[in-house]
Amino acid sequence: MKTLRSPRFWIGIAISFLCLWLAFRNLDWSEMQNTLYNARLLWLVPAILIQFLAVWTRARRWAALLDRKGLVTNAFWSHSIGFLFTNVLPFRLGEAARAVVMSERSNIPFFQVAASILVERILDVAIVLIGLAGVLPFIPQIPPLISRAGLTFGAIVVVALIVLAIVVRFRSFGERVLSAFLKRLPFLPANAIMGRWRELVDGLAPLLRWRSAGAAIFWTIAAWACSLSIYWFVMRAFQPDATWIEAIFIIVTLALAISIPSSPGFIGVFQYAGQQALVLPFAGKYSDSTALAITMVAWLVYFVITTLLGMVALWQMGESFSKIGRLISSRASKPGENLAQEE
Repeated sequence: MKTLRSPRFWIGIAISFLCLWLAFRNLDWSEMQNTLYNARLLWLVPAILIQFLAVWTRARRWAALLDRKGLVTNAFWSHSIGFLFTNVLPFRLGEAARAVVMSERSNIPFFQVAASILVERILDVAIVLIGLAGVLPFIPQIPPLISRAGLTFGAIVVVALIVLAIVVRFRSFGERVLSAFLKRLPFLPANAIMGRWRELVDGLAPLLRWRSAGAAIFWTIAAWACSLSIYWFVMRAFQPDATWIEAIFIIVTLALAISIPSSPGFIGVFQYAGQQALVLPFAGKYSDSTALAITMVAWLVYFVITTLLGMVALWQMGESFSKIGRLISSRASKPGENLAQEE
């Protein structure tokens, strides 16, 4: 299998095992058992329900970015398939999976859909950084790694937004430049490349349309409000004095941490990052056991609900792992040949 021969796959597995070892190495197992036994499970009920709502709000945002009517249902099921692929397959294939399904089901060019996903990621990082900036004054001890990651991602977001806005605002100029460049390379399929470029810019265009941009920002805030609520409810199950500041900090930390290569479902990286996000800044309030219990339960809520939704989505849309895998492969392998054939 190509996957088993990929260094990237084994690097992710190694990082996951290392993080799991770090999370469990100093654990007091009797304390962990008591923590889980004494959890107030009723607090998990709203967390589970809100997880469904979180997927729906992200679907609404995606539909707003694609700026076409009647896309919410397809966006919801496609998003669910994306979560499933990310949870159980390596290489974070969820984004590619949901892109090809959405493109096929909604008859929207693939590169336009992919561009909308890029905008989603930028909006996510932006709101995570806003959340980080908002809680910094209330955190007694900020892990230096989180501060450095925040500054790095902040710079990336600013540059990305500027570049994307320029690409959309001056799309005619960009097309002329690209066309002139392609004329110097006659062996390339110029018409197909220009077509893909236009699809890509179409996917970015909602950035400069107030209605679409405003709706996307609103649903981004709604989606992250759902995530924040999930963690607050889970934390309250184990720590009656849990605060919104602590909930914001853990989701910010996790959002930055899962960019690190890991095994499917972010196993290991998720558990260790979430644990340390509570232990390091709030050491007098959360022990290794309590923090790990919170993180593990929050991960289970996310993993189980999104995996089940993904399985239902495969059935609902008549898709399969093999079919979607072939669609992804057709996009990823030999793009030059594909473009030439389409031209």
